[in-house]
Amino acid sequence: MWNSLGQSLEKAKFMASVIYEGVLEAHPKLKLVIAHGGGYFPHNMGRLDRNVKNAPQSMKNITRKPSEYLKNVYYDTCLYDPTVLSALIRIVTPERLVLGTDWPIGEADPLGFVDRCPDLNDADKHMIKGGRTAELIGLH
Repeated sequence: MWNSLGQSLEKAKFMASVIYEGVLEAHPKLKLVIAHGGGYFPHNMGRLDRNVKNAPQSMKNITRKPSEYLKNVYYDTCLYDPTVLSALIRIVTPERLVLGTDWPIGEADPLGFVDRCPDLNDADKHMIKGGRTAELIGLH
């Protein structure tokens, strides 16, 4: 149960803490990559945005709605389900994605998983499969 659901919950909890504690606010150039497409986190922004509206005191460390920090983070593609990858692309755009493998037990063909995504063009696929990571670590 932990491996199938718990990790996604932990990622959501971690990212919510990073936002609410003001880490992304204080460090806008921070290059943070979250595994497994961010777990439940990017898919639950409506609830987080509603919460700051209903509890304005929760915004003491931030100046924007939680959903506005989504594009301050990178997400890997180790999602196992192409429909989830498509949803993530619609939420954060391909520019925020990097290749994920979960090696040695993860996706058997992580490059093929990206290649099979109908929501990505060839340039996006190239960047996700290594170009963006090279940029993030300063190789480009």
